[in-house]
Amino acid sequence: MFVSPNRRLCQILGFLAFLLFLAGCSAGVAASDDAVGEPTSPTTSSSTSTTTTTTSTTTTTTVPSLAPPLETDGVPRVARTSTDVVVPVLSETNGGYLVRTPCQNTAIVLDAEVDDRVHVVLDPGHGGSSEPGAVSFDGITEAEVNFEVALQTEALLAEQGFDVTLTRYSDVRVPLATRVEIADRLEASLLVSIHHQGTDPLPISDQPGTEVFYQQTSNESRRFAGILVEESRAELGVFNIDWFTGPDAGAVIRPNAETGLDFYGMIRLPETTAVLAEMAFLGNEAEVALLRSGELQTAEAIAISNAIIRWFTTDDPGSGFVEPSFGLRSSGGGGGTAGCVDPDLGETLDLASELSDALGSGEDSEDADEAAEG
Repeated sequence: MFVSPNRRLCQILGFLAFLLFLAGCSAGVAASDDAVGEPTSPTTSSSTSTTTTTTSTTTTTTVPSLAPPLETDGVPRVARTSTDVVVPVLSETNGGYLVRTPCQNTAIVLDAEVDDRVHVVLDPGHGGSSEPGAVSFDGITEAEVNFEVALQTEALLAEQGFDVTLTRYSDVRVPLATRVEIADRLEASLLVSIHHQGTDPLPISDQPGTEVFYQQTSNESRRFAGILVEESRAELGVFNIDWFTGPDAGAVIRPNAETGLDFYGMIRLPETTAVLAEMAFLGNEAEVALLRSGELQTAEAIAISNAIIRWFTTDDPGSGFVEPSFGLRSSGGGGGTAGCVDPDLGETLDLASELSDALGSGEDSEDADEAAEG
């Protein structure tokens, strides 16, 4: 039978369209097979309907800890009371803790959180109405600035997995002996005492005049001081101001002119590796303006936390070491227990009565008082 060319062309085109349809169906089946290779949601079927429920999966990324492992043994060594006072623990007793109070007395606290060991102790210098430290021309106290820098440093270190405690978490007086005892009882690897100087006008510089005092007999204290000087210059140096400085800006020792020992109690007394850092000057209007804005406290906290991380994770030797230009003689300054009044420790037991009960009714009150003082 004769088929016209036009009809033949239509037949061929129709056949080609059918082939393309079949190819599309095959591709769809193949794609469907790949999708069910790894089921990700439960499917419930019945003779009349099919319901599919999809469960989302959230992937959590854990930031690796930069802190070294901390060997803990569960022994309570330091307590933080319900009123935010940090005290060394002498023993666990009577449902509470026998502690050394800030003023070096003894008490039994009933409501407290305890630590056994930490990586770092941060010491915000001064505190309390009787020991505000240096005071700026417009009323900023050194104690409050030290505290804010310590809090921010603690938060930065905690983000990197470090266990940290402060020697005070409020504006209370804490004598040097108690600060030192907190660090030593916790067997901390490092103690950083944070301070700010307040002086008459000094020479100016385009670099901060941070002074970091280290222990004469400790290579690790010296190394940390050099690292902190580097970090302080990097973080504080970005501010375009005239900084106070002096001949001892850098990592330095401060000897007692009479004994030759470290002058500052916060580095002379602890067994813990320690430094005392004078981060900036409250006598300088330009630096005080940065403190007023909060920028300087944050920069200091970053510098201190970066230095601590480097000290733990590297063998960096640090730099910026200088020879001391002078020594100091003791003038009976602050830090002792004379006139010290303990802050509120929260719920406590009367120690004298507890000791009297423990000793028995045959012991007189004088013996109990002597035991309490011991």
